[in-house]
Amino acid sequence: MARHDPKERRLFRDLNEKNRLAGEFRRLSSRARHWRARLGRGPSRRWQAQYRNSLRRAVVRLSELRAELLSRAEELRARIQEEQKLSKTEIKKFEKQYEKEVAELRAAQQAAAEASEAIATARADGGETEQTAAVLSELRRKNWNAAKDLRREASEVKKAEQEIASEEQDKVILTYELRRIVAEIESLRG
Repeated sequence: MARHDPKERRLFRDLNEKNRLAGEFRRLSSRARHWRARLGRGPSRRWQAQYRNSLRRAVVRLSELRAELLSRAEELRARIQEEQKLSKTEIKKFEKQYEKEVAELRAAQQAAAEASEAIATARADGGETEQTAAVLSELRRKNWNAAKDLRREASEVKKAEQEIASEEQDKVILTYELRRIVAEIESLRG
């Protein structure tokens, strides 16, 4: 996968932290519901007092988590929407870069083929004279340079493909997270 810029890394790190807090909120609210259901069925007053204290602490922590989750979710929603706008332009930029790299790769392939063909015709034309040896040497150097350019262009095409795939994957992840955040905001407000 291609590398993310620092802004994207911060966004994904903040999403992971928000999701961790949301998981804690869900676990704690589930426990609190369970404790409320068992509160009246306790065998002794001491046992019920322990459940009431646990419930009190859980309610305090849930209210803190609710406020923090709501603020983080609203902030992340805005950042994701901004990142998705940027992502569309980045994808277009990478696609243009990819087209340019493919054109350069084709040109490098053509140059390598021409250099190989020139070497073959020079060998077939005549014997090993000093002049043909110099021409062959020059053609071999051009062939070597063309092969080097071909490898470099193939590498750049591969990098462009990886960037496009990475941006597409980020788009899918951020769309999912945006839907999830909107649902969380609605449930936390409600």
